[in-house]
Amino acid sequence: MGSLPWRDVAAFLRHCLLPQTCAHCREDLSPAATSPLCPRCRLGLAPAEPPFCLRCAEPLPGARRLCRACSGRPFACRLMRAAFLYRGPATGLVYAFKYRGRRTAAKVAGLWMAAAFPRFPELSGYEALVPVPLHPRRLRERGYNQALLLAEGLAPALALPIWDILSRPKSTRPQWDLDKESRRRNLAGAFAAGPQARGKSLLLVDDVCTTGASLEECGRALHRAGAARVAAFVLARQTL
Repeated sequence: MGSLPWRDVAAFLRHCLLPQTCAHCREDLSPAATSPLCPRCRLGLAPAEPPFCLRCAEPLPGARRLCRACSGRPFACRLMRAAFLYRGPATGLVYAFKYRGRRTAAKVAGLWMAAAFPRFPELSGYEALVPVPLHPRRLRERGYNQALLLAEGLAPALALPIWDILSRPKSTRPQWDLDKESRRRNLAGAFAAGPQARGKSLLLVDDVCTTGASLEECGRALHRAGAARVAAFVLARQTL
């Protein structure tokens, strides 16, 4: 019997020392697994598909084209689309790379975003991916920006560069416990953009869209810097 390739031996030893589990159901993964989710949970990711608001992708019943929040006014971030709905395995996946340090989970999630991207031809024609930034303090605490890791997984399939041109000079309180108007006030002026945005069509990348307040404020910052067009593509859309 031939000896095992060193790569397989190394993977087995890593698994023995730091066994990998499914990011959602915590089932053991095989030493050779490259997915952060077990096959059952991977199949459980729910695609974000119509019917939804044509602007923000909030799921909508019936034949309405826009949700109430998006009706009757212009937006800096003109379109928002998501690969999946933020429920079931998507919640465990996001938690794994945001709070459990599983960086590779974010990069794999970026590949899954790339596989979903052809569903949204309305997102074609953009010139670069722009990850939504973290405040420097939060970046130091986490050690990485998960939106940048998602963009790194997504970029090769789209043949687009990543422009890390947004910054977050204003520290804001967490958004999860705020209503929509409080979110907007909390984020006002939180982002700034570099001059590379001038005249460009830019696609924001982030992990989860809840109300879209962060993406809209990023869009405003990019337009202040001269961007021609801004849209967003996220891993998961939370239903309100």
